[in-house]
Amino acid sequence: MSKEFPMSQPSPSIQVLLPAADYRVYASAARLLIRVMGRKAPDALALIRHTLGGRDATGIADDYLDAISWPTAARHAAWLRRPAPPPASGKPSVATHPQLALARERPSLDPGRN
Repeated sequence: MSKEFPMSQPSPSIQVLLPAADYRVYASAARLLIRVMGRKAPDALALIRHTLGGRDATGIADDYLDAISWPTAARHAAWLRRPAPPPASGKPSVATHPQLALARERPSLDPGRN
């Protein structure tokens, strides 16, 4: 379930123009599935919905970057550089409690954690 569209709200309705050649691929896949699944096989529209739904942002981005042959190292390095979240109000920070910075600099007293 996505945060933008919780189950209590209706699903967004979108219209996508799909080239005829791409639609024929889904229609052909539906015919292939009829051979395997019989009456339980999805139609082309159900296959398109299945392809679009239930995916995460990273998977979609990865698929696109793979399709355009974007260098793998560059994309993963960019995803690792996420900005740090701002400190939540009411929580101590280094600016308000300088001893927190000192606590980070001190080595652990447990020799197994050094």
